[in-house]
Amino acid sequence: MRVGKRGQAALDFLMTYGWALLLIVLVVGALFALGIFDTGTFLGSRASGFTQIGVSGWQLNSSGIFSIKFKDKAGTDVNITAINITLNTLTLTNNTSVSIANGKESGTLVVGNFSTVPASGGSYSVRVAINYMDSATSFNYTDSGTLTGKVN
Repeated sequence: MRVGKRGQAALDFLMTYGWALLLIVLVVGALFALGIFDTGTFLGSRASGFTQIGVSGWQLNSSGIFSIKFKDKAGTDVNITAINITLNTLTLTNNTSVSIANGKESGTLVVGNFSTVPASGGSYSVRVAINYMDSATSFNYTDSGTLTGKVN
């Protein structure tokens, strides 16, 4: 008789805490779905993944215009031949040739205009692929990374 009562108490304990944990998981999931815990709003501007061609500045404004500024970290003069920037499913391509001396920064380059952007103050994350040619060897390379920020 004693064994049955202990089993019932254990089952009651597990059921009570099980339902409480399930409720907590559902509430947290709903908050994530509503965007309350959108990590992009806490991170601010950040560039990651770039190795040879650094990104020293970028901006996405509420009109959809994306501007970017590069820094040559390759150890030799480079010539950027193409830039592809992807926001969600939209991709901008710019084939303007940009020459950058070793260790120097480029001027600000307007890559293009996205047709759809988050609202002003909203966060975004774009994937950037930079095709460039090493001026010393004439070999072509690709550098890529991710840029996050807030729409101005």
